[in-house]
Amino acid sequence: MSFIPLVPLICAVLAAVLFRIWRTCIRVQRNPLRSLPGPKSPSRPLGFAWQFWHTDPTELHEEWVKSFGRTLSYRVLSDVCLFTMDTKALSHILTHDTEFQKPYVVRSYIAELVGLGTLLTEGEQHRRQRRVVNPAFGPMQIREFTDLFLSKACQLRDILSLEVDMHGSVAQVDMFNWLHRLSLDIICEAAFGYDVGTLNTESRSNELSDAFRLVAQTVTRMEVWPMLRFFFPILRKFPEEQSRRFAKARRVMGEFARIRIDEKKREMADSKIGKHVRRRRGDFLTLLVEANMGSNLTEGQRLSDETIIDECRTILVAGHDTTAITLSWFLYNIALYPKVQEKLRNELLTIGTDHPTMEELSSLHYLDCVLREVIRLHPVLPSSVRIATEDTLLPLGEPVNINGQAHDRILLEKDTLVVISILAMNRDKSLWGEDSFEFKPERWDNLPETVSSIPGIWANNLTFMGGQHACLGYRFSLNETKVTVYTLLRAFEFGLGLPAEDVGRTPTMLMRPMRLSDPDAGPQLPMLVRPYRHD
Repeated sequence: MSFIPLVPLICAVLAAVLFRIWRTCIRVQRNPLRSLPGPKSPSRPLGFAWQFWHTDPTELHEEWVKSFGRTLSYRVLSDVCLFTMDTKALSHILTHDTEFQKPYVVRSYIAELVGLGTLLTEGEQHRRQRRVVNPAFGPMQIREFTDLFLSKACQLRDILSLEVDMHGSVAQVDMFNWLHRLSLDIICEAAFGYDVGTLNTESRSNELSDAFRLVAQTVTRMEVWPMLRFFFPILRKFPEEQSRRFAKARRVMGEFARIRIDEKKREMADSKIGKHVRRRRGDFLTLLVEANMGSNLTEGQRLSDETIIDECRTILVAGHDTTAITLSWFLYNIALYPKVQEKLRNELLTIGTDHPTMEELSSLHYLDCVLREVIRLHPVLPSSVRIATEDTLLPLGEPVNINGQAHDRILLEKDTLVVISILAMNRDKSLWGEDSFEFKPERWDNLPETVSSIPGIWANNLTFMGGQHACLGYRFSLNETKVTVYTLLRAFEFGLGLPAEDVGRTPTMLMRPMRLSDPDAGPQLPMLVRPYRHD
């Protein structure tokens, strides 16, 4: 009897596998990309699917480029994928967002956690949502959050001071945990005007932070069943532990956002209260609801409450996890390179206040160089993917050899997958020089002209991508990072709390720090924190 409930699942899996095998044979034989150079598939049915699922494929891509050139093809299941590091081709892909979109299989998988916010929508729906959301992320709006960044960074500084006092002259602290709390506190107050209190050591845990913690605990290993659910959407009808955690986190974020939206609407219904709230705190949700109610929008251009809730989910996830990861890698690198840490601290101490303006922070040249180098070498997302929505010709800056002839454009059939390796582009030796893998903040004083061809929105790299789907909140993340580093580095010296060779990156969509010797413990970054003594 216990076997009977498994019959539908077994049948679904077999049907999906058989369909993929049949589809693979047909599509691979007919695909024109087969004539491109590229590696031989290690598995007939899977291609490189398993390799790409459980590890970051950046190093594979870099080895293939050495062997086959900057534009090549390989197979993942039934899809013959195009991989290119040609900057002209990448610029075309990122700026032609109607021809090249995020694949449904990727968007629907991520939507299980964040819903269909601006991050995942395409075409006219994306433009409609971006038109409403964009004003909340302008430079002037981001500048208004400087005091919030400083307040939370000082709160974390005081917490670390207590940790050091409790342990004597040095404390071992999981900085990823505390930076995650910091960024969650900041995004909740910046986005919703609500203090979630995760930095308050005396407060009880809350459902929102607990949900994020559960999700984070699932991201140090990539198992077989989640891989099957990713590649075969029909299998998502059968939940497993990770999908249950995603579903819970999505529900908690949705309930949190719905309460905040109802509050904003009630506030704005009363013009006096609405004006007072907007002057007191220009949080994203107030700006978003206000923009959505603007007289310049027709009824068809307004976003539904459910769409606004999805935007809130996206802001919560993208607005705190990514910045916590960047801050963690920043502290990791200055701990690994003490001379960089010392030089940076000396620059920060030239400003004689704990509460600098954003103009003063922007004047700190070396801080900017170190931040650019961290973001170049540690993109939160190591790669991305697009799918051709129609038959199209892709222009190349460097011709590719096909059957003995040089071609400066490639025919891509509809539904062709195009893989973009963000990390590989960010450290490409042919663009950045032979020292491109090294952490060298000084490189930003004399960049090679070749990096100007990289079609990124910021600092000649692809970390924040480019085109219409470039990261909306990159200014927010950069400013939060600068303020946090400014506050912490003036007060403490940071060292690694484990051997450098034991620090790794989670083999998942987001590159969180982890302990290689203890992957089941989840993302972490143990560091030694000492008070900085002024001479």
